[in-house]
Amino acid sequence: MKVGIYTNSIGLLSYFTAIKFCVGGHLFSFHDLESGILRSNRPAPYSPFVQIGPSGKDPRQSLVVPDEKVDCRIHFGLNCGAKSCPPVKSFTAEGIEEELRIVAMAFFEDDDNAQVDVKCRTISLSQIISWYRIDFASSNNLLPRTIVQFLRGDKKDQLQAMIDDGKSIKIKFKTYDWTTNASDFVPYRKSNLQADTTPTLGWGIF
Repeated sequence: MKVGIYTNSIGLLSYFTAIKFCVGGHLFSFHDLESGILRSNRPAPYSPFVQIGPSGKDPRQSLVVPDEKVDCRIHFGLNCGAKSCPPVKSFTAEGIEEELRIVAMAFFEDDDNAQVDVKCRTISLSQIISWYRIDFASSNNLLPRTIVQFLRGDKKDQLQAMIDDGKSIKIKFKTYDWTTNASDFVPYRKSNLQADTTPTLGWGIF
């Protein structure tokens, strides 16, 4: 709300890296928080670089979630302001496991995010799964075994039956809608950003 909403691809690219928050004396962009911290410093989609620098050079390294503890369900609780994003929800430290379970199942109940076509042996998924596939499975062929645990009812039964028969399953990814449904907003402009604080030095901060 403070800096506006991106309205084009150029704004989109800078939005997740140029906007930063000072937390505990360190600066974090959206990509730093998502891919650097929550995803164990895995590169963000379409980026060849990690977000957090090596130990000894970037003090934020101690905050990175260990690789074996990355939870793919975070992608159903994060909202970037686009129409294809999961809905905004609140989470608590005490109830995070149940809350993530609920948002994951709610996400895949929506046909815009997951459809199972038994006749064509195809599962159509949100583009989110493609961008962050490494968080869900080591290959596309293994995605159905991860996704089925988040399904309910007919979708779950149909996909499980296809998995059990051992035949190949085709994976398709849906087009992502980056437009916002906000009716009154200020357009985001990177040139309008100004630093509010002087952070401690960190990786990539000059």
